[in-house]
Amino acid sequence: MAKHVLKNIIKKIFPVTHNIRYDNQTFQIMKIVLEADSTFVDVGCHKGEVFDHALKCSPKGKHFAYEPIPDLFLELEIKYKNICEVKNYAITDSCGESEFHHVISNPANSGIKKRSYPKDEKIDKIKIKTSTLDKELINESRVDLIKIDVEGGEYGVLKGAKEVINKFHPVFIFEHGLGASDYYNTDPDDVYELFDMSDYNIYTLKGFIKQSSPLSKEKLNDLYSRNKEYYFLAMFRV
Repeated sequence: MAKHVLKNIIKKIFPVTHNIRYDNQTFQIMKIVLEADSTFVDVGCHKGEVFDHALKCSPKGKHFAYEPIPDLFLELEIKYKNICEVKNYAITDSCGESEFHHVISNPANSGIKKRSYPKDEKIDKIKIKTSTLDKELINESRVDLIKIDVEGGEYGVLKGAKEVINKFHPVFIFEHGLGASDYYNTDPDDVYELFDMSDYNIYTLKGFIKQSSPLSKEKLNDLYSRNKEYYFLAMFRV
């Protein structure tokens, strides 16, 4: 009985500690990549935890935040008034409207596609506006770092950013994990091939910080299938 309780506690703690590690690694990378006047783009801004760090790293930069959940968007709009552009869109590979599953009891799990949720989660199906990064950013003078965390829909965001990728070669920090991206019928091969065709390498966050070699397609698949990593970095091959 005690062993069973301990296992449940560990299961609850593990994702939290994992996320703290990813956040800390993201902040380290931002210090490496961003300059005082860099442009940062946050797709799935949530409460602005990562965005706040970008503002510290690039106080003279032009920044963009996208958050489809209405109440979170309103909070961000107030928080960043006169500081940056915040839009109430879901970024994907098309412009228009979409159904969106707002997990009221756990907003961080919300997304365009319905996933497997615990039975006690309260879900509200809403209509949201969608846009692409190509439409939003192609006329900007620079785009340096794009963070994407949209609960499985990251490949759609990347498909809608091909012009931005080819014009600016930004660094990407993105989520790609089993139990989320598979609900969008995407897998590591899709992500690897999209970046490889644009002359990008993919790293784990830790691997990039330690200047390790980039991941092969096989290694990316291995990490994904074993759920060992679900945040990655992509960078243009210099």
